[in-house]
Amino acid sequence: MVNFMIKIIFFFLLALNATGCNVTSKNLKINQNNFGKRISSESATYLTANYYISKGDAYTASKILNKKIEDLKLLELKFFSNLVSGNFELANEISVLLAPDSKKNNLYYLPRYILNIKKNKFNQNFDVLEQNNLTSSFNNLTPLIKLWILAEQNKIDSNLISNNKRRSLHELLILENFHRPESLKKIAVKIYETENLNSNDLLLLAGFFFRLKDFERFRDIIRAKLSDKFDKKYIIKNFSFHNNIFYKLPTLNTILASKIHDNSILNNRENENSNSYRKILLEMSLYLCPNLDNAKYSLAELYNLEKTNKIALEKLETITSNSFFFLPSNLKKLSIIKSLDIENNYKDLLFKYKKRWPKNKHILYRLANYYKSKKQYYKSIKVYQKIINIYGESEKILFLYASNLDKIGKWHEAKILFFKLLKKNPKNTYTLNYVSYKLALKNQDLDLALNLIKKALDLDPNNGYFLDTIGWTEFKRKNYKKASFYLEKSISILPKSSEVLDHLGDCYLMLGRKREAIFEWKKAIKYERSRRLIKIIQEKVRKYE
Repeated sequence: MVNFMIKIIFFFLLALNATGCNVTSKNLKINQNNFGKRISSESATYLTANYYISKGDAYTASKILNKKIEDLKLLELKFFSNLVSGNFELANEISVLLAPDSKKNNLYYLPRYILNIKKNKFNQNFDVLEQNNLTSSFNNLTPLIKLWILAEQNKIDSNLISNNKRRSLHELLILENFHRPESLKKIAVKIYETENLNSNDLLLLAGFFFRLKDFERFRDIIRAKLSDKFDKKYIIKNFSFHNNIFYKLPTLNTILASKIHDNSILNNRENENSNSYRKILLEMSLYLCPNLDNAKYSLAELYNLEKTNKIALEKLETITSNSFFFLPSNLKKLSIIKSLDIENNYKDLLFKYKKRWPKNKHILYRLANYYKSKKQYYKSIKVYQKIINIYGESEKILFLYASNLDKIGKWHEAKILFFKLLKKNPKNTYTLNYVSYKLALKNQDLDLALNLIKKALDLDPNNGYFLDTIGWTEFKRKNYKKASFYLEKSISILPKSSEVLDHLGDCYLMLGRKREAIFEWKKAIKYERSRRLIKIIQEKVRKYE
């Protein structure tokens, strides 16, 4: 494992340096201009490909390197870019050219390994695994492949199937290819009752129960265990209408693709591998099973994480409208477009999706937030009411609903809901802070306000916003020294908060520290975006300067 990770890092070092020269910002501009033109210089090709790999875009790097190459470093880069972008046939051809170095780097065996699986050349892979350490991401495929071979040769004792041995979902699906589903029901029920599966595996398990005609468990998996980001009614209604991988009896390639996908998730949780290695695993999943939409979704998440959003959106676009992952893919698309600050596109898509999925909680939540961002609070309140009517009063939705009521001047109604929340969960720090701050602003129940924010700070003592609230509460209680202590601490955590700077300026003024007050107000003006608040602070500066 250590050697393997060293080699991963080695490739990244290659991606960041070229012929002893660092890739500077000046180089990057030149590199971008070079793309699409005939690049004659090997160093220019290297720098350009490096730039795109450093940005997480192995696809463009592989296009740049799509020509006859003899230089060793360029060849290594060409291998890596094709491996990460899922072009395993070409990556394997290049690995043969790099044969003298193959014993030094286990990466070279990966394309051959996945090609062997695709071609059912399992014995060759067993030899590869014996001779090289390809990590548990591949070692744990071997028992599944061997189980398939034994079942295919009718060498599995039927008594072993009915015993109480714990088997994985992937083992269950392999056995289903050779045995009646009824004989495997105990194994499936145990998985159903005990395993915490990801969305792809839940749909695979749902498919098993559907084929078994156990529609009660099938529906329960979709309704109760699958995330609300899925269109559950559509899945239940259309499960057998489309040629999807979950309805059909899964092939070995589908099962192995799902396992490799699960390995990419497991490695991410354990923080064992780089994003590039996870991309390789996910591309392998898609190579074995092109309809594994969860792998496309996971790839989009990775590219979004790296801010390579064009590729992320392209991956999401490949998930078709009849896919069970269509709604999650569009929710992810909304998040990406919102992060890119493309307001008109976001609005158009949001209302388009709202028309298609009018009762989906995540669509409604985004719609309410959109109205709130536009200060259309009455509209956002109606949407929150709809969410509560359909899904009940979750803490998050009730908090947002109450805070919007406060925005339209219904503080009394909002306060009742906030205290209802605190009765259910006295440790809800954001509710404790919100109510405390509002009471301080309104100069009401200041003892209660202080008590509430102290509870919040006991739970989260270094929260800059909570420190601002207690500082402002003490200010309202005319304890200006205490107020300045908390506000100064808040500023050390939130140095660019115009609100805290303004509060600190007001506090310094009351302590007779006029010059310091003016200094803090001027900083507040620098960071404040609201023209109305800027004018108010400027007026204080003019008054006391």
